[in-house]
Amino acid sequence: MADSSGQDVVVLAALGMEWRAIRHALSASGNPAQVARCGIALRHWSPPPPPRPVFITCGLAGGLRSDLPPGTVVVAGSVAMEDGEPVACDPTWIAALVAGARACGHEPVVGPVLTARQLVVGDARGAWAAKGFVAVEMETALLVPTSAPLASLRVIIDAPAAEVSEHWVSPGRTALDPRRWCEAMWLAARAPRYTRLAARCLAAGLEAAADRGDAPAPRHLP
Repeated sequence: MADSSGQDVVVLAALGMEWRAIRHALSASGNPAQVARCGIALRHWSPPPPPRPVFITCGLAGGLRSDLPPGTVVVAGSVAMEDGEPVACDPTWIAALVAGARACGHEPVVGPVLTARQLVVGDARGAWAAKGFVAVEMETALLVPTSAPLASLRVIIDAPAAEVSEHWVSPGRTALDPRRWCEAMWLAARAPRYTRLAARCLAAGLEAAADRGDAPAPRHLP
């Protein structure tokens, strides 16, 4: 499906948990669009050939500011790699995702989001917050070379005052480490709930965009 410009939308989820939650939320809202499971840092996905669609990433993120607790909804105003300049996200989709979060009863934080090569923990969180970033993930800015319009909606899963180990970039192996079991229980209590929140906000954002008629419809992926 596409708008008059012929431009599609592809929703990307790094984790299986995120992918399943988004599919469920879209189905519940009457939207049959599928999402692509891209893997952490896009390891299991390659962008489609031109013409490029709009790419929307959705899922969990790490918080960087001490005033943004777990459960905060973040809509990226721009994205940047650790060694790159911020690139603005698509304003139409920023507005749609903000509307979606509000429709779900959450006032989102809109600001720069960092795409890091590994989990950001400890003092590094404060250092990136001092540079203006509000959250960190591992996918969105990797899409900048495609020159496609970008958007991202995330929910903060951990924050400076309540953070998890950098080892969770490999969750299956880390969950078997007894030293991480306390963190595993903490994540198990929060990650599913925050993932579902991100998915609901995204679904409401897609609906808001469709109601306005000024944004393309999600691509139906094989």
